[in-house]
Amino acid sequence: MRAWIWLALGAGTEIGWIAGLKLAASPWAWLATAACAVASVALALGATRDLPATTVYVLFIGLGSVGTVILEATVLGTALHPATYGFLTLLLVCIIGLKRTSAQPGAS
Repeated sequence: MRAWIWLALGAGTEIGWIAGLKLAASPWAWLATAACAVASVALALGATRDLPATTVYVLFIGLGSVGTVILEATVLGTALHPATYGFLTLLLVCIIGLKRTSAQPGAS
């Protein structure tokens, strides 16, 4: 369970640094962006202790992508094509499927 928490936190910080690339305007904001980038990688690496690396990578990038699109649509007012909602739903279904079917190392 710990790995899933690390993975969720890593995806959250991934969203943070991606948003920072667009919004940072001061040295402190750029520092926070860099800190989020380092934290996102560190948290994803931490999740690989208990989960397969391929599962971590796919979920990390998938959750970060979904979160970034949602952030852009809600906070930045970016208009989304109607098909985008379908693709985001499909991506979330795939992420949930991976979580439900990924075996913990050492588990039988």
